[in-house]
Amino acid sequence: MLLSQDLPIILTLLSAAITAILAGSLLLPRGQIMISEAASHAVLPGVVLGFMLSGNHGWLVLLGAIVTIALFIVATSWLRTRHALGSGVEIAALFPVFFGAGILLLAWSGLEDTGAVDIDHLLFGSLELLLWMDVFEWVDVFRPSAWPGAPGQLVTALLSLAGSVLICLLAYPHFNRSLMDHGYQALQTPVAATVARVLETVLIALASAACLRSAGVVVAIALFSAPTIAAWSFARALWHVWLIGAAIALLAVILTYGTSLSLDGFIGVEPRLSGVLALWLVALALVAPVVGRAFKTNRPLP
Repeated sequence: MLLSQDLPIILTLLSAAITAILAGSLLLPRGQIMISEAASHAVLPGVVLGFMLSGNHGWLVLLGAIVTIALFIVATSWLRTRHALGSGVEIAALFPVFFGAGILLLAWSGLEDTGAVDIDHLLFGSLELLLWMDVFEWVDVFRPSAWPGAPGQLVTALLSLAGSVLICLLAYPHFNRSLMDHGYQALQTPVAATVARVLETVLIALASAACLRSAGVVVAIALFSAPTIAAWSFARALWHVWLIGAAIALLAVILTYGTSLSLDGFIGVEPRLSGVLALWLVALALVAPVVGRAFKTNRPLP
């Protein structure tokens, strides 16, 4: 039972959380973390269109998410130069437009009626519906024939994680220096700046797609920000944030699963896993600075 039903949930949660950490580690120190919340909503049209074209939650859904987020970021950048209403107004103005377009596209396509793409699941996650009955022993995890039957949420989370890790490994020198050296951006050539922007856009899109398909958009901000906040209490470099954040995400997933099983066993209530995960992530983010100060490792964001 653990492998056939519980393991896919744990892997999906952990993959989505780590993917969000990789993107959030770049956004939070720059004061741009709310882009993650907006992107998780704005990505909906791309996800729906990708599913319409492919009939599954595979690579076309990720491609749709990347294209949609790219359009969203370009649109917010353009609108930012066209008004003087303060920081963040362009995000607040545009993400309802993108999300509303996704809702209309979902209704027009008929996918909501079929249950293939459900608004309730998009908002609050659908982890409880994950079933992977082809895995009964640990060796089955490494059997290629077991993966075609894996749930779409798990596939999306794993593909997003793989793409995010690849981008972070390739672009680590740039990402690390751009956070630690505030004058680095001015030294970049236009081509290098454009490439960096594209990579960051893809990273945000992958994380948004993973959150949207697994935990839902309501808790996306916790997935992006809370582990990163906690990790920066101990980190001295960007790769420290990634490793510590991943460890915090793993701890949060374990606590989430334990909480869910305990509540179900003692009082007969089975809460949404995504909501419990968000609460544990926020709790760990609040505790981490206190622990950091106690061990004299606390440091401010760069």
